[in-house]
Amino acid sequence: MLIRISFAILFSAASFAQSYWPTQSWRTSTPEEQGLDSNKLAEAIEFVLSEKVQAHSLLVIRNGFIVADAYFYPYMPNTRHDVASVTKSITSTLVGLAVDKGMIKDISQPVLGLFADRKASNLDDRKKAMTLEHLLMMESGLQCINSPTEVTLFQLLGSPDWIQYMLDLPMTDAAGTRFAYNSGAVHLLSAIVHKTSGMKALEFARRHLFEPLGISDVLWPADPRGEDNHGWGDLQLRPPQRAKPFSGLRRQGWARSPSAANSNSLAPFSLLLKGGTLGNVPQIRSNP
Repeated sequence: MLIRISFAILFSAASFAQSYWPTQSWRTSTPEEQGLDSNKLAEAIEFVLSEKVQAHSLLVIRNGFIVADAYFYPYMPNTRHDVASVTKSITSTLVGLAVDKGMIKDISQPVLGLFADRKASNLDDRKKAMTLEHLLMMESGLQCINSPTEVTLFQLLGSPDWIQYMLDLPMTDAAGTRFAYNSGAVHLLSAIVHKTSGMKALEFARRHLFEPLGISDVLWPADPRGEDNHGWGDLQLRPPQRAKPFSGLRRQGWARSPSAANSNSLAPFSLLLKGGTLGNVPQIRSNP
């Protein structure tokens, strides 16, 4: 099976404090200056070439410095890449920003209350109890079939109204009791950002996340109605730009970036990448 992939790897040392913010561009360094072995990085690139791995690029950032930035034909530095389910982390971050700006009261709000203009089918007490936090934690309790593939997502794609499709799904579990990887539930988060801010997720992201971080070349498709950007995936970014938001998450917000969010950005929330991967939704919980 051929796998097309764009690698973006961030390394950090426990004692490292980044002295600058890469709003316009990342600084560069030799691997050795940042404690890495350039021979190992060269071997990785040679492996991609010799084994014909269908990679688009390899970007390695250590201590805030780019130490390796390789592109494989026909891909170039200015080529946008579909970041797939990394989009889920961006969507969740937008929810955190909307809470910080007072557009969303808190993540304990019932989901159905945020869609008061719609009537959901298969309504029961479990669905009424489903909150924004449950969507963020992939614990909505909504029916979700992921075997042999993302059946529920493909059914959503074939429906005329993606939001209504998700709201109408039956509950299989009480919200908050079981993790289920549900791409459609993350699309509801995109719609919630839109409803509460008055801006589509892409517009909101441009204003409050991408532009402050110097990210300009972005593509993010919307649903067939043109209302809400795909909350679960399909966001396209250039590799160096893709690394910026996650460098911010690694530092638990953008407090050190005077040009990004304010010093209280995302407080009082802790954003941790669930399972240690960028493809899952950041866990957002109120601090005690």
